[in-house]
Amino acid sequence: MYEWHARYSEKGDRFRRAMRGVSKCKLPSEILQVPIRRRDSFAYMLTAIALDPADNLIHAWFQRNPPPGRTKVVEIGGRYGFASVSLAEKKARLSFEIRCDSQDFLRSGGAQVGPESNARIAFNYVPSLFGPLPPEDSDTVLVYLIRNLFWNWADEDAVRLLQTLLPTLRASPATRILVADGVSPTAKEFPPHVEIAYRRRDVTTMTMHNVKQRTQAEWLALFTHVDPALTVKTSLS
Repeated sequence: MYEWHARYSEKGDRFRRAMRGVSKCKLPSEILQVPIRRRDSFAYMLTAIALDPADNLIHAWFQRNPPPGRTKVVEIGGRYGFASVSLAEKKARLSFEIRCDSQDFLRSGGAQVGPESNARIAFNYVPSLFGPLPPEDSDTVLVYLIRNLFWNWADEDAVRLLQTLLPTLRASPATRILVADGVSPTAKEFPPHVEIAYRRRDVTTMTMHNVKQRTQAEWLALFTHVDPALTVKTSLS
């Protein structure tokens, strides 16, 4: 299928336009906000967004949580696009660093940055997303942003990546982690005409990518495995 689309790229224009339209629609969605604290020494926020991890929900989080002092956002991964590119256009006070293990994705993301934001976004290649963090992160990072990365990762890999961030969070109580990803609702959680869209997505990801979308409970279990001492609280809106 991928080879066919690569050969006949013009056939994908309609699909790309449709997906772009869907991503901008105000579809019924839920935000799972998980503030996590360990002995009050550090805290972070994990946000999972149902159906579509729309950038406007990430923007809303920053709107509700203005930076208390630090202004650096580090985005990790970015295989399916960089949230930092659109954030930089609206958040002039923030600076951004994107860490990615793909030079191709970094080049693609850099091409989307406008001249007015170029000076505030750094695109840095890392050999592995699981590598040690720069020591200066403890003094500079406001938010680690992970957008649409874990949906097709095994739980153990997602837990391992989040655990690499814990040293910074322990040293810096002001630092947060913001995760935007898909949530599969339980049966009858939404009206039938809405639920069918989620089930269609579930079947698509299972057949095309051999992965199962996580429910809210499964996400919470994953976050708990990051560190057994974490206390997870949720609020839905």
